[in-house]
Amino acid sequence: MKRFFRILLLLLLASSCKGVDDYPEAESQLVLEGWIDSGGHPMVLLSETVPLRYGEITREELISGIAKWAKVTVSDGERTEVLTGGADSRYFPPYVFTTSKIVGEPGKTYTLRAEYKDYVATATTTIPKPVEPDEVYCRALGDTTYTVVVRFTDPPEKGNYYRAFTKTIGKDGRYQPSMAAYASDEVFDGSAEMILFSTQRLLEPLYMLDFKQGDEVWVKFCTMDKATFNFWSNYEVMLATNANGSWWFDTDMEVNVHGALGYWAGYGVSERKVVIGEQVNP
Repeated sequence: MKRFFRILLLLLLASSCKGVDDYPEAESQLVLEGWIDSGGHPMVLLSETVPLRYGEITREELISGIAKWAKVTVSDGERTEVLTGGADSRYFPPYVFTTSKIVGEPGKTYTLRAEYKDYVATATTTIPKPVEPDEVYCRALGDTTYTVVVRFTDPPEKGNYYRAFTKTIGKDGRYQPSMAAYASDEVFDGSAEMILFSTQRLLEPLYMLDFKQGDEVWVKFCTMDKATFNFWSNYEVMLATNANGSWWFDTDMEVNVHGALGYWAGYGVSERKVVIGEQVNP
């Protein structure tokens, strides 16, 4: 498989074309990656797109597109706060807008507005109630390779959507999306399990089964609204399409952001830690 990363790399390389030589260079667009966790604070990354072309896209080119001077506001329906931007090497681009004055609460709706140059981007998301996993453990697939399994019980009411992120101590400074780790209760009832194979890290090849003996892995198991789920499921389809060697990005992909590429997600969060090789179930 080619290179994968969370959302931003493919979005920064976004072009409205399906083949590099088929169309003229697309105009720059604003890229927004934002989320707010239950118990956490809003986190927003903003950049302009870099035109898709043959040859290596450098880290410096991507960083040059950071929208440092943007005005970003978030409202929880009771108060509206202007987010403060600052350098943060845990993320890429390494510049994050945030505030400690707004804390994510299940059941609340959060409205985002980002203004930069001539761009105005808006989005709304809701944080659902978290679902606590029944069990998180690792499953051996060989002498040195493992998956992580999240077992959980879906609430009886319909319309629940799930996504998992992982963070390996000593390797990751932040949570990264686990490949294909998303699910909707439209296709299952009651007890279910989500299998985590690997982590999608920025600008790194994706190694299948990259959980190794002795790794301390934190799992962030999230609930989300339907719009956020639709974005992530479409994003995974896009990754699978690009795995065959073609670079393709559908700028008409369903998103909940108006005026920019990207997403604004509210997550109901449950966190668990698993030590690879110690907590093993069949």
